[in-house]
Amino acid sequence: MVSLFLIVMAIFHQEIDFEDLYNKATTSLVQFKAVKDSAFERFIELSKDSSFRDTTLTFLVSKFDTKSAMERHTLKNILKKVGKPAIPYITARLDYRGSDGECRSLKESLWILGEIGTEEIIEPVSKFIYDTLWQIRSGAFTALGKTKSRRGVKYILIGLNDTISAVRKSAYYALSQIATEEDVDYLIKGLSDPFYGVRYNAVEGLKRIGRPAVKPLIGAMGRDWKTDYFIALALQKIGAEKVLRRFSNHSSAGVRYFVYKVLADKRLIKKESHPLLKNISF
Repeated sequence: MVSLFLIVMAIFHQEIDFEDLYNKATTSLVQFKAVKDSAFERFIELSKDSSFRDTTLTFLVSKFDTKSAMERHTLKNILKKVGKPAIPYITARLDYRGSDGECRSLKESLWILGEIGTEEIIEPVSKFIYDTLWQIRSGAFTALGKTKSRRGVKYILIGLNDTISAVRKSAYYALSQIATEEDVDYLIKGLSDPFYGVRYNAVEGLKRIGRPAVKPLIGAMGRDWKTDYFIALALQKIGAEKVLRRFSNHSSAGVRYFVYKVLADKRLIKKESHPLLKNISF
């Protein structure tokens, strides 16, 4: 009986031409959209079927090394829909970087794990925050942020001081997704980072924290023009405009300038005496 069952299952498996199905699911030809959508849904069905899950997900993960952007996006969309059941199959091949120096397979793995975004990915992904390639480090921090879990904080903080600006941006993005009052100092430090992408992500993190960030932000005002602007922007996004308006009387013309620009309220400059600030445009 068991042998008969195995024979039947083997026949079923032979009937599925995964390569053909994959070519249909990843086609870029508009006239085959219905075929593409059908193949896409078929892969999801097979991935959720206990009889075909192993074969299907192993096949899909084996395609991570593709050079085609269309294929990579399709793989991401399929496996994102499959969700948690796909994680063990991806992590089982996580150490495979790809067939050349582009490390496409590893980049795809990190991207898709981030899209799935559960806490289960934190430990396997965290292995790559020290990678020699900045693109891999960046992908790892982004994936950790997408879990929206505080369990990843100890890893994320490491990326805030990376020598590569794009990696710091990813680390600050990650922190912005899970920020609490404990992270205010890290985020305020990010407001003066040389890279604008870091500064904007730091603002988003402070916005997430909200009112508890207001007092520390006020305390940091007046240090340098770059930080002042992003402090003003953070206060505005938090909704602390009344607090920000008080700085329209600040002794520093630079502070006043950024307050005016962020609030964009012409009434504030009626009493302005500085010749350049009097004619500021919004």
